[in-house]
Amino acid sequence: MISYLTGKPLFEIESALTLDVRDVGYNINVTETTLAWALMQSTVSLFIHTIVRETAFDLYGFETKNELYFFKKLLNVSGIGPRSGLAMIGLASTDTLYQAIVHDNIEFLTSVPGVGKKTAERMCIELRDKLKDYAGETESKIHDGDTDVIDALVALGYSPAKAYAALSHIDDSLTETNERIKAALHQIN
Repeated sequence: MISYLTGKPLFEIESALTLDVRDVGYNINVTETTLAWALMQSTVSLFIHTIVRETAFDLYGFETKNELYFFKKLLNVSGIGPRSGLAMIGLASTDTLYQAIVHDNIEFLTSVPGVGKKTAERMCIELRDKLKDYAGETESKIHDGDTDVIDALVALGYSPAKAYAALSHIDDSLTETNERIKAALHQIN
């Protein structure tokens, strides 16, 4: 099994990163954010999760151990496959995902394409206890109106990943939805 790769990012093929590791090109599925970051670097190191099936040998790459940890936990939930799990990781920071799961923020979790209400509820029920050993990096929180902020930013053409990344840099003292939208736009631009 491949668990870690370091190499030179070459190009993107169908939203996957091709990484040159000692003259061997590995096609690695990554989030939009990781792909954009990796293509601007001269050398990239990624934690890898390998999925071997009868018809495929797929690699999924992550910048941090926490992203890999969450991805593996998400794959254990019925209805969440590798693509949905990767989309979930690309949606927000792992700390934000953790908060959403332990606080049953179904609306937030269903913002991932392909994740419906029942799957999000199942995710909260099945993962709440399994995430007790999660060691977060920061104290990020989801505010009540943040789904409205995300919806507004997505309607303006930004990806959910960019919208959540912008939200993570907003001052917690801003509580009004309109204030948070303006602050998020300043972070993006």
